[in-house]
Amino acid sequence: MSYFKDTTVNIVGNNKLRSPQIEAYIKIQDYFEQNPQGEALVVLPTGTGKSGLISIAPYGTSNGRVLIITPGLVTKESISKTQESLKDNFWINFDVIFGSNNLPVVCEFTPDITDEHLASSNIIYSNIQRVISQYENCLKNRVPHDFFDMVIIDESHHSAASSWEAILGYFNTAKKLHVTGTPFRGDGLPIPGEKIHETPLSEVMRDKFVKYLKKETVNAHHLYFITPEFPDERLTVEQVLRFKDSEWIQKCVALSKECSMDVINHSLIKLKELREISPDVPHKIIAVGCSIQHAEDLQRWYEEAGLKSILIHSNMEKNIQTAKFKAIENHECDVVVSVNMLMEGYDHKYLTILSIFRPYKSLNAFAQVIGRVLRAIPEEEIRAFEIDNNATVIFHEETGLNELWEDFQKEVNRAKTERIKDYTLKELTSDYQRKTQSLAEVDSVAAFISDQDSFLPDIDFNELFESKRQEINSKVKETLRKFTEIQNLDENILKTLEKQLIDQESKKISTDFIDPELLEKRPTVARDQLRKLIKKKTEDEVTNLLSDHGYDPKGLELANSFSRHTSTIKPGIANDGTLVMYINFKLYDKFGSIASRDNATLVKSLKVIPSLIEEVRKMI
Repeated sequence: MSYFKDTTVNIVGNNKLRSPQIEAYIKIQDYFEQNPQGEALVVLPTGTGKSGLISIAPYGTSNGRVLIITPGLVTKESISKTQESLKDNFWINFDVIFGSNNLPVVCEFTPDITDEHLASSNIIYSNIQRVISQYENCLKNRVPHDFFDMVIIDESHHSAASSWEAILGYFNTAKKLHVTGTPFRGDGLPIPGEKIHETPLSEVMRDKFVKYLKKETVNAHHLYFITPEFPDERLTVEQVLRFKDSEWIQKCVALSKECSMDVINHSLIKLKELREISPDVPHKIIAVGCSIQHAEDLQRWYEEAGLKSILIHSNMEKNIQTAKFKAIENHECDVVVSVNMLMEGYDHKYLTILSIFRPYKSLNAFAQVIGRVLRAIPEEEIRAFEIDNNATVIFHEETGLNELWEDFQKEVNRAKTERIKDYTLKELTSDYQRKTQSLAEVDSVAAFISDQDSFLPDIDFNELFESKRQEINSKVKETLRKFTEIQNLDENILKTLEKQLIDQESKKISTDFIDPELLEKRPTVARDQLRKLIKKKTEDEVTNLLSDHGYDPKGLELANSFSRHTSTIKPGIANDGTLVMYINFKLYDKFGSIASRDNATLVKSLKVIPSLIEEVRKMI
């Protein structure tokens, strides 16, 4: 018996989960069904729900215990917050599991944990230092190599390759899943695992799952350098480059107070503008320095400029770090100054302005710091998405970061391109009159790209969960009212009784109603979700392709060339509609009509779309 196989969950048709999470989950299931001891990689941008994906990934896949490994303490706290807090429990709050009685047994590995506790847990999480180390009581030395059926490594490429290789070598029979928000290594080594899914940043920006991004560089001064070689001369950048490399210049600029003040002053202007337009949102600056001493200077300079600042770094005592994190969460500062500690796993959504005061060589490290301002502020808290969820990245022109920014600018440009609207069949075919013999073929296209892509009943398990929970709460409230009429009960006893009654009723409704309904409808819900994902994936990939090549989505130049490949594409069809139709006809040729595809074939259709896009890329 496996908890993760036997527990009935609401994942694939869950409208509280995001489409990248659901698509990645489906691909994880498909991969490990074919590769029970395989090693897979999933890439989800920061702010898209990586911790949530880690929490749902084992369901339907793992035959036993699951180990979740994080690179550091902050990331571990993020995973812990998702899984262990009953008040904010991910599985309950996102309607993955109906009742708390069906939640997994989760524990953090600590050196003093008992073997019995480990054996009885469904999920064990730890930072990598406790899993493998020179100490005798590390996790690797406490359990046999087949103790876990699945090992999930969060951001494994931020740890030394030898560390995770040793871990996976020991748990060699387990399913191995790497999950990351930044698929780049700083040491040039290959990223571990076979990449089975990647959601581009542009897609989640377009969907408003994360903040928009914009870059503003400052270069207010004519830069002059006084070097040890020429102590009596003021040299220009061009003169210095004759005997120093660009990296030397970048470091000088980063550590210069004058250049830093340019960045500070510009960030102050941007924060003031933002707070004037949207005064009710506690927007903050995050400033990243080169070292602790440099960060201390940055904090002082921000304070001198009139902004309350909090400095946090890895050399601080744990209790001091905790107090500072709490102060940040309570909005007791305008600026958060850091070195590297907050660069992984820290999720404060009000960090909207990023001031970078250091050069970066690694795209991975640069992506990590950009990720700190990506997390979107919820719609109910903001004045407008375009105002409050529009992050600004500020750095000095001479710190050499423009080249690293190019990857993000490409995604920003893609995100600005509007996704193809839902064409009706009439719009896609222009004035083309369909013949009787082609109706079946054309209807298969409509199943992808029109509003009629699904003829399945609309089953909303989120609404079902909500209504049943309200029903339980009402019933328990009435029961407690009757109890209090008979006798006076202590408040603590009432709370305990309330929890017991809710658990009892939840278990009954889950067993008698929710679970059978989910099991019965699961294939249908999965089919409907897969069709939606295929449609969305095609639209997103086509939108990005047109952006990359500079085509107007509503231009008409592509229809003529693509009409040679299928008779349904006629002159007058817009570029986005043309490419969507072409992709759908390729899918039709390969897999048949969408109505005839079973769920396994729909998964194959979803997986093949990127390769079809690359084929189209070569054609335009």
